[in-house]
Amino acid sequence: MPDTPAPAAVLPETDAPTDSLLRVRDLAVDFKVPVRGSLRAGRLRAVSGVNLDIRRGEILGVVGESGCGKSTTGRAILQLLKPSVGSVNFDGTELTTLSRPRMRGMRRRMQMIFQDPYASLNPRMSIGELIEEPLLVHTDLSGAGRRAKALDTMQLVGLSPQWHDRYPHEFSGGQRQRVGIARALVSSPEFVVADEPVSALDVSVQAQIVNLLEELQDDLGLTMMFIAHDLAVVRHLCDRIAVMYLGTVVEVGECESMYTRPRHPYTQALLSAVPIPDPLVEVERNRRILTGDVPSPLNPPSGCRFRTRCWKAQDVCATQEPQLTTAADGNQVACHFPENTDGQDQPVPATAGER
Repeated sequence: MPDTPAPAAVLPETDAPTDSLLRVRDLAVDFKVPVRGSLRAGRLRAVSGVNLDIRRGEILGVVGESGCGKSTTGRAILQLLKPSVGSVNFDGTELTTLSRPRMRGMRRRMQMIFQDPYASLNPRMSIGELIEEPLLVHTDLSGAGRRAKALDTMQLVGLSPQWHDRYPHEFSGGQRQRVGIARALVSSPEFVVADEPVSALDVSVQAQIVNLLEELQDDLGLTMMFIAHDLAVVRHLCDRIAVMYLGTVVEVGECESMYTRPRHPYTQALLSAVPIPDPLVEVERNRRILTGDVPSPLNPPSGCRFRTRCWKAQDVCATQEPQLTTAADGNQVACHFPENTDGQDQPVPATAGER
C-alpha cells in the first residue's frame, strides 16, 4: 500500500470569505477495498485534502472527470459518508463531531438532489408520500399540513397537484427529477447538494431542469453545490467553479475568469474539450489533448497527481505536492507552473464552453 498522502495545508481563516455558509478543510474519505492474495483489506483514498468555501446564496460548481471524487465530496459534506479526516463547518457548527440525533436535526437545513431520478425514488410510494416524507421526519405538521406543503412545493417545481397520488413509474425522467427536487426543497433547506441532476436526462429536459434550478435559487436564495460534467451548464448556472482531479481540488475561482483565463493545465484541458458551435473557430483553436490514462487512486503519483498527463511537468512536480495558492485575481490554483498572469502562456480561448 502507498504511504498516506499528506493532507493539504489548511487555508488561513483570513482567506475564507466572511459570508461563508460552509467551510471544508482537509477533507479526506477512504474506502476499504479487497487486496488480491491477502486477507487484509486495502485502502482507497477517494478524496484527499479538499478545502472549499461556499458563500451564502451562491452556486458553486464542482467539475472533473468521472471518478475524481465529486460525488463522494458532496456526500461527505452532508455526512452521508463519514469523512476519514477533516472538518466540515456549516454555519458555525462542526458536522463531523455531531451525534446522530443532532446530525438528524441538521438535515432539515441540508438536502441532496440525487443523480439518478429512477433509482432515488421508492417505487412503492406515491410522489405525494415521497415529497411529504422529509416533513414527517423533520416537522410536527399534521397530515393535512404536510399535504398542503407538498402540493405547494409541487407547483413550485412545475408539477401538477393533481399528480399527488401517482407513482414514479407513471412519470418521465424529467418529471421524476422534479419530484427529487421537490423532495429536497419541501423542508426549506438553506444548502442543497445537486449531484449531477441533469446527466441522466435528454438535452431538452436538461435545459428545463437547469432553468428551474436557476429560478429556485433566485426566488429562495438557496446556497448550492452543483456537481456536473457539462461545462456549458456549469457556466450558465454557477457563480464559482472548483475543479477536481483524482480526489483533490486543483483550481477554484469565479466562473467567468475560470472560463476565459484558466490557470491550471488540467482546467485548460477540460475547457479545450468543450466543442464550440462555430466550425471556423473550432477548427482553428489550439486544443489541449491529454495523453495517458487517469492514474489509479489506489496508487496515485507522487507529488502532483496530474504530472503524469501534464505537458508542463518538471522534476519538482514529482517530489512536491502543490498547494492551493491565491492569485492576484483572487482565484486559487494548485500548480507549480500555473499560467502566468502577464499573459506569456497561451490561454484557452474565451469562447471555450459557450453555447
